[in-house]
Amino acid sequence: MTVYKTPGMTGEKHSFIDTLKEAPGYIDQRLPTMDKDLDQYFDQNLPAVIEEWGLISSVHLQELERRLSRVHQQIDYLEKGRTTLQARAGALEKEIRKLEGL
Repeated sequence: MTVYKTPGMTGEKHSFIDTLKEAPGYIDQRLPTMDKDLDQYFDQNLPAVIEEWGLISSVHLQELERRLSRVHQQIDYLEKGRTTLQARAGALEKEIRKLEGL
C-alpha cells in the first residue's frame, strides 16, 4: 500500500484509501445545503418560531398529560358516585311507590 503525505501536515501519513474514506465527510462539511441552513435557523430562533406559529413544546405536552390524568381521575370518581346515586334513586322510587300505594 502506498502512503502519501498530506500537505500541511508534518509527521502524519495517510493512505490513499483513508483519504477517499474521509472525502464524503469533508465535502459534506464544506457544501452549504438547505437542511443545514434550516437547522441553523431553527436552532437560533426556535422559541420565537414556537410562539409565532402557535406550536406546542414538550413542556406544554407534559402539562396537558398531567391535566388529562387529573381529569381521568375525576371521571373515575364521578362514575363511582353515579353508581351509588343510581342505587339511592332506585331505593327512593321504591319508597315513593309504597307511599303512593297507600
